[in-house]
Amino acid sequence: MFPIPARLRHSGGAIGMVAKKFDMEIYIRSASCISPQPTFGAVALPSDIKTFSENKLLSIEPDYKTHLNIPSARRMSRLIKMGVCAALSCVKDSGVNIPDAIICGTGLGCMEDSEKFLASMLDNNEQTLSPTSFIFSTHNTVAAQIALLLQCNNYNFTHTHRGLSFENSLMDAMIFLNDQPQSNVLVGATDEISNASFRILERLGGISKESGSSALYEKQTSGTIAGEGSVFFNLNSINDKNNLAKFIAVETFSNPESEVEIAEKIGTFVDQHKISSGDFILLGNNGDVNGDMIYKSAIKNHFSHNKTGMYKHLCGDYHTSTAFAFWLGTMILKEQRIPQYMSSEKSITFAPERVLILNHYKGREFSLLLLERC
Repeated sequence: MFPIPARLRHSGGAIGMVAKKFDMEIYIRSASCISPQPTFGAVALPSDIKTFSENKLLSIEPDYKTHLNIPSARRMSRLIKMGVCAALSCVKDSGVNIPDAIICGTGLGCMEDSEKFLASMLDNNEQTLSPTSFIFSTHNTVAAQIALLLQCNNYNFTHTHRGLSFENSLMDAMIFLNDQPQSNVLVGATDEISNASFRILERLGGISKESGSSALYEKQTSGTIAGEGSVFFNLNSINDKNNLAKFIAVETFSNPESEVEIAEKIGTFVDQHKISSGDFILLGNNGDVNGDMIYKSAIKNHFSHNKTGMYKHLCGDYHTSTAFAFWLGTMILKEQRIPQYMSSEKSITFAPERVLILNHYKGREFSLLLLERC
């Protein structure tokens, strides 16, 4: 089991972990996304998407010289620069210079720095090691660097719970805003795919032997495509005309014992939040034949009357890919349109009132995220 902070544990036990129900409303004030698609700095969903012939989807990185201080950026690894740049852009767009809390989720943290430190240990026989890579390899490095650059001494927390890292960050933000309703919370997630970790995934069978993202859902093979990204949001409880969307609920559960239990958990959420045919369902299909069976079952049992779409052909699969889906859902509700590249239908003219994101990571960690139009 993944470690869960005491204040986030659900009384139902290890299988369920649900955010408390609050009467207050939570809004998304601003959002910034660095991904394998042209999303950074975008004020709308991309009109054209990038397709990949390989199974490692790397992010399109911005020109850091225009966003970060050059001397400090030289000391940052690629993931730190992506995370800091996305966070600072989100802060700028929100109009709030100093957030009241910085909350970040990450599945594996700074992998490239970890690999550099381990390689240095081997090369130098564990002698005369530089601690720099080790210091930057810790999971909370991104959140710490954001705080240093903003000179923010407020609440700062990093959640690293594998496939539920971003969801736990959202729960933490909800609890924080419930305690301090007038606050602004910077919440996001960041993960990277390095060469070494990609090779390990290949050896373990986690990467599909078929190439590319264009026919990801048609291959019917085991394995998927690896991805990465860095996405941040400004959340508050103030109803303003400039808000992008409303964040309604997040629910997670892990290690279900059977398909029946999965169906019951999803069904309870669907009934509780009255999911209807006017809601768009964004599914986390990743091309793995066994994992995608769960989504097929969910559509049959719960969403047969809904319009559905998928997103991992755009960003790849990684621990915090739901942060990218959260950004997509936010923009869909803001623009009131669903791009054709997210739906299996040839044309879709549908303006949803809500977007429900359903995702699981390797059949162990499940999450449901619900967004609503402002």
